[in-house]
Amino acid sequence: MKYIYGLNKSGLSLVTYLKSINEKYYCWDDDETIREKLIKTNFKTNFIKPNHLDAKLVDEAFITPGISLQDKKIDILKKNNIKLFRDLELYSRLINCEKIIAVTGTNGKSTTTKLIGDILQLCKIKNFVGGNIGLPLMEFKNLKIDELYHIIELSSFQLESAPSFSPFISILLNISPDHLDRYDNYEDYVSQKEKIISSNQNSFNIISVDNEICSKIFRKNKQNKMIPISIDPIEEGIFFKDGHIIDKFFYKSEVLPIPEISSSLSSSFNKQNILAAYAVVKILKLNTNKFVKCVSNFIGLPHRMEEIINNKEMCIINNSKATNVEAALKSLQNYKNVNLILGGQAKEDNFISFINQKDKINKIYLIGKSANVIFQQLGSSIDCEIFDKLEDALKKIFLDNAIKKELLTILFSPACTSFDQYKDFEERGNHFKNIVVSSVL
Repeated sequence: MKYIYGLNKSGLSLVTYLKSINEKYYCWDDDETIREKLIKTNFKTNFIKPNHLDAKLVDEAFITPGISLQDKKIDILKKNNIKLFRDLELYSRLINCEKIIAVTGTNGKSTTTKLIGDILQLCKIKNFVGGNIGLPLMEFKNLKIDELYHIIELSSFQLESAPSFSPFISILLNISPDHLDRYDNYEDYVSQKEKIISSNQNSFNIISVDNEICSKIFRKNKQNKMIPISIDPIEEGIFFKDGHIIDKFFYKSEVLPIPEISSSLSSSFNKQNILAAYAVVKILKLNTNKFVKCVSNFIGLPHRMEEIINNKEMCIINNSKATNVEAALKSLQNYKNVNLILGGQAKEDNFISFINQKDKINKIYLIGKSANVIFQQLGSSIDCEIFDKLEDALKKIFLDNAIKKELLTILFSPACTSFDQYKDFEERGNHFKNIVVSSVL
């Protein structure tokens, strides 16, 4: 019998599958509101708390990614030698691994996942896009999706415990400090991300070597099929140069012009995503002309460098998905005279790196739980001001710029999670967009 702990989207998807095959299970969610809602919808509950579980009846448990595998609440499961997995494990047992194109990275994984899905769609190849983006992994069974390829975005949490996982193509985009509240140290977080690398001799591993951590992983795993990519020239592999993709992996030196890049991919860090998608195109032997067309017409996901307004008077960008410092710093690359909105609930305690970007920043408007911490680190080097609410920060930005005649650039790239004031980054991003629309349009 299986035990499902945590009934968010992925947990419910697991339960739905177990019901469909008439397999017995128990489940639980600590949130009483979630349990009551499920009862009202005639959900067959089988609710049992972990410490009330008869361990003799359960052989394995699937823990929602939202719960740490080190959480004391599941110690009772460990003491009873119940095997602990994520939903990725059950998914991997049920899918032909030759179908899987898996994407991870601290930043950019959602954009890369969608871009690959869009390219396959343009090439009229049916595909399932899910995981940490969109549909939960097990929905491919629940919705009876039998597509040729699955493009799945994976978080470090999903990769933690899935021994059956072995994708046909793995993509590791980058690694920078993130989720350190969930891991003992940075090295532990890195080791979870590295689990995406497949040792299967028929698999391909695409890895960006642009940061030191990924470069080390590349060198350590060279015995596997490793395809290095970089936004800068490299000796072997695939890289960008002067608006062209230079391919020294599949060819001695193939040059593919990229005449136009969609505004959703225009930031320089998105070159990593484009290169990863190109490598997939070459592995699958797809039409490169359609790849170029997709890159030029790509429509990005909401809350990821999403342009709300871009005209001669103002440029307003919603990057609510930037929940760590590295993501927020990268979002500054293509702009100047930026009115930057930072803050929320910090994952990390070091924001000093923003001082290196002060030439790009006009002023920082701080919100949320960690506003004071950020102010203490940046206030002496960059003009900063603290506000209680997001709408107050935006009002002040418009007031500060009312007498200026230069282009008004507002970048909402918080570098923090949203959990102090919002349910998630989507709710935060939608609130930002609603404020902008009501204020400007």
